[in-house]
Amino acid sequence: MDDILASERESFLSSGAAPVRVRAEISSSWQRCSSWSVATDRLAPPYRPGVDPESRLLRAAGPVLDAMNARLGELGISFLVTDATARILDRRVQNRRLLHTLDSLHITPGFVFAEDAVGTNGVGTAVELGRTTRIDGHEHYVDELVRFTCVGVPIMDPLTRRAMGILDITCGADRDNGLVTVLAEQTATAIEQRLFEQQTVQERALLAHFLSGSRRSHAGILVLNDRVQMANPQAARLLDGVDQPLLWDHVARVLAGSCADGTVDGDLPLPGGRSARTRTMPLRDGGEVIGALVEIRPAAEPTASARSAPRLTAPDGLAGTDRAFLWACRAARSALAVRTVVLCGEPGVGKAAVGFALLREHGDDPLVCDAAQAEVTGLDAWFDGLRVALAEPPGGLLLRHLDLLDGLARRRLSAILGDACARGWRCVATFRCASSWDDMVLPGLDADQLRLPPLRNRLRDIPTLIAAFAAPRRVAPEAVQLLMRLSWPGNIGELRRLVERVLEATPGGAVAGLANLPPEVRRAAPRLTLTRFERAEIHAILDAMAETGGNKKDAAALLGISRSTLYRKLQAAGIDLDNTTF
Repeated sequence: MDDILASERESFLSSGAAPVRVRAEISSSWQRCSSWSVATDRLAPPYRPGVDPESRLLRAAGPVLDAMNARLGELGISFLVTDATARILDRRVQNRRLLHTLDSLHITPGFVFAEDAVGTNGVGTAVELGRTTRIDGHEHYVDELVRFTCVGVPIMDPLTRRAMGILDITCGADRDNGLVTVLAEQTATAIEQRLFEQQTVQERALLAHFLSGSRRSHAGILVLNDRVQMANPQAARLLDGVDQPLLWDHVARVLAGSCADGTVDGDLPLPGGRSARTRTMPLRDGGEVIGALVEIRPAAEPTASARSAPRLTAPDGLAGTDRAFLWACRAARSALAVRTVVLCGEPGVGKAAVGFALLREHGDDPLVCDAAQAEVTGLDAWFDGLRVALAEPPGGLLLRHLDLLDGLARRRLSAILGDACARGWRCVATFRCASSWDDMVLPGLDADQLRLPPLRNRLRDIPTLIAAFAAPRRVAPEAVQLLMRLSWPGNIGELRRLVERVLEATPGGAVAGLANLPPEVRRAAPRLTLTRFERAEIHAILDAMAETGGNKKDAAALLGISRSTLYRKLQAAGIDLDNTTF
């Protein structure tokens, strides 16, 4: 059989013809490697330093590997643990000859054995296939690996059921040794058991609720808190495309307003204009709420009248799904054809952007007049200029900063705009005000006065707005999560300026992460109310993490504390940067 494999491999590498006497998964792997132009005559895995020896996976795997290596290492086998990208994190090998061989081939921590780098192998191919994968001898793609039999088994997170990495056993090529596969699977299972045992009591309780809910209901079942999310296939299909922070924010708001028994029925907006019916109930450990269980079902098909009703949509070029924002835009659209629209709101909520976009929807290239210019030219000259402009053929007019005009000046303006509207002008004005403003901005004029909501009331829109401001670049989900905790007194304008600042601080085209956020932003974002002393501690930790590029071990060393202390203080403040799922 080895001769057949060697012949098939040589034929494929020389001619590219699809092999016929090898396993289907090996044939597919070889063809992937060929398409990636992986060299067969040399082994050159890329090196990625920075392996964290105290990661959750290695804390679970270490004792298991030590025990197995002590019992079996002299038999000439090695144990490897990699992350989900095929980077080797840890290695156990007791046989000196095998150790020397592995060292010479860079089969050591930090090197990446993905298929596109080193061809068909027990680690990279297991990552590609997502299941136990055995590669014997000449089934390897690169010449220097044909001397080995390798078995890779995915290590699954016991809560999320996502692959955390690969457990690989490597030994001398021996197709007849079936025990090595059994041993690899048993070792991976032992690591998964330790991962489960490492979970907190609360996380185990969440898993128990998830399993119980999945057994008793045919609905989509979701169990989550701010760090963990578990969904059965029905829920995963319905929630495809829904951001984790938005989902938890929705659930947290529902629970905050829950009734006596804690169960709340509601609707959850989904991407593409869809919605789902939800039944949300808090999950408790003793008297403490540790998360929520959500039953999710598709919403019933809308009636004919509902389907014929106009959809709420943001003006072209603007982002957002907040209903208060969309209702204001819809009302402004309707009114603009017959009367002046005044958009009111706090500084930075997007009044001018909405007005400009609405006028453009009517096909206008808007004329923009700013009342701030009246302070430069004088009020009378400013009014004269406005009259001259409005004498032109009708179009769209955007009047900004009417709050800078006193009551008498706004009465004069009302008369001018009334005449312009009668001649066909479409007019939008903006007025900066606090949330309590109720007076008529343009007295004596037939105008609709609409208020745009502040960003603190549109938290669900923050990820969408950040993506729009950052495009075509990206901001990492954990950074978006942190930004959703701020109050944003400067509203959308403040958010846009911050995104621009963060991208400027992010080198090249890299994804902007937590370390790229300004220190004052990180300091303002803890989820929980802290004492002055606790705030000072968190500020110091976040500054140290920024200084070390997010490396928690180095940050702890810089601060002179243990890594476990750093974790504990972050978690106590509601900032769990290791276990967050978003």
